[in-house]
Amino acid sequence: MPDPIDPQAFLNLCDMSIDSMYELSALGELLEQKGLITKQEILTLAQQLKQKADSTHPTDLSQQPFTAQENAVIEQLMEVIERHGLSADHAKELLGRTIQLLEWGKKAVQELPEGNA
Repeated sequence: MPDPIDPQAFLNLCDMSIDSMYELSALGELLEQKGLITKQEILTLAQQLKQKADSTHPTDLSQQPFTAQENAVIEQLMEVIERHGLSADHAKELLGRTIQLLEWGKKAVQELPEGNA
C-alpha cells in the first residue's frame, strides 16, 4: 500500500521552494548588476511564461463551480483516496489511469457498428 503524504516531506518541499525563490532572486539581481537584464524585463518574461503555461490549461476550475452531483463524486473520491492512504502522486496516477480507461471505453463504443451502441 502506498504511503500517505508525509508532513515532513511537505515541509521539506516548502523549504526547497523558498530556497529556490531566494536563488532566483539572487540570480536576477546579479544579472541586473552586470547590466544584462533589468528587473522589469525579468518580470515581463516571467509573466509571459506564466501566460503560456496557463494557456495550456484553458479551463480554470476556480471559475466553474461544480454541480452538487460533481461535488458528491469528488467527496467520494477523496474518501477512497484517504481510506487507502494514497499519496498525492499515487492518487494522481490512479486518476490518470482511470481517465485513460474511460477514453478507451468511449472510443470502443464509438467504433461499434450502428445499432450496437
